[in-house]
Amino acid sequence: MTIAQMLRARHVGVKELKNNLSMLFKTHKPIVATDRGQPTYLLIPYDEMVELLEMFEEAKDEKLVRMVQSGRKEYVKGKWRSEKTYK
Repeated sequence: MTIAQMLRARHVGVKELKNNLSMLFKTHKPIVATDRGQPTYLLIPYDEMVELLEMFEEAKDEKLVRMVQSGRKEYVKGKWRSEKTYK
C-alpha cells in the first residue's frame, strides 16, 4: 500500500462504519473512519499493516537505505544492477 492509496481511502462516518463493518472489511481496502466529517482513524487490512511495519524496520537499516538510494540513482540514469551485486 502506498501513502497515496491511504490518502484516497474511502471515508466512512462512525454510524455507517458501525452499521456496515462486516461488509466494509470484506472489501480488503483501507478505510478512513470519520467523526462529524473529520478523519479520526485509518483502518487497513492486517497484511498491509505488517508490510508497512516491515518497511519501517528496513528504513532503520542505514546500509540498506544507502543501497536503495544508489539503486534509484542508477535506475534514473538508465542503469541497473543485479541483486547479486548487493550480496
